[in-house]
Amino acid sequence: MLFFFFFISVLILLFLILSIAFLTLFERHLLSLSQNRLGPNKVFLFGFLQAVLDGVKLIKKEQVLPFKSSDFYFLFLPGGVFLILFMEFFCLPFVFFFFNFQFSFLFLLCLIGASVYFFIIRRIIGKSKYSYVGGLRSSSQSISFEIVFSIYLLCFIFGFMGFELSIGYSVLFFFLFFCFSFMVLAELRRAPFDFSEGESELVSGFNTEFSSVSFILLFLGEYGFILFFSVLCGYLFFFNFFGVCFFFFFFLILRSSYPRYRYDLLIMFF
Repeated sequence: MLFFFFFISVLILLFLILSIAFLTLFERHLLSLSQNRLGPNKVFLFGFLQAVLDGVKLIKKEQVLPFKSSDFYFLFLPGGVFLILFMEFFCLPFVFFFFNFQFSFLFLLCLIGASVYFFIIRRIIGKSKYSYVGGLRSSSQSISFEIVFSIYLLCFIFGFMGFELSIGYSVLFFFLFFCFSFMVLAELRRAPFDFSEGESELVSGFNTEFSSVSFILLFLGEYGFILFFSVLCGYLFFFNFFGVCFFFFFFLILRSSYPRYRYDLLIMFF
């Protein structure tokens, strides 16, 4: 049983990495269509292998470590973010009964709250003023609406009449659709709420000093959270795969549709 659980975990990890790779490819095609230009189309059919070769290119880059910084924590933090992402997927209601546990919703709340600490620590470990400002903005953004976001998730707990994340129906969910969708968008730090990576006023944000494998883990974590919340919101509101596709498309297309929101207005909005 333990070997079977390990095998399924490795299989999910493999599928998760492949899904994130093609998520980035789909986003680039979607943004190119919205801007009336060509997307990736040189590497194989419709740029099918573009995401794979981008990953190989990043792996071949040199791993640069900041001067007078802890090498262990600098390399551990990106891996910790990806580990939190991987654990969040086990909170979803799988078909196999041994993946579900009684307090999965509360465990999900703890994981979402723990991810903020990685942004706080990364701004110090990076030893750069740009990473410090980006991490400060990102952690302040998360903390500003973390309580409200948790309260909305507690409403789903009342709808499920339990602490286990499951697929069910409640009219209460549809009253939370609009606000919850934009809270998830702010939690993902996607446009128009991408203040941690504001390229117009910052160089890159909290990931300025990361390169090679450490940047890959940060990249996988960022797009993996998009995939996770698309699945979570799709099954909470629409209870089927088409809802997952809707949120998947919604989170990506907003990047080319709206300008960046003002930072102080976001803090006061939530």
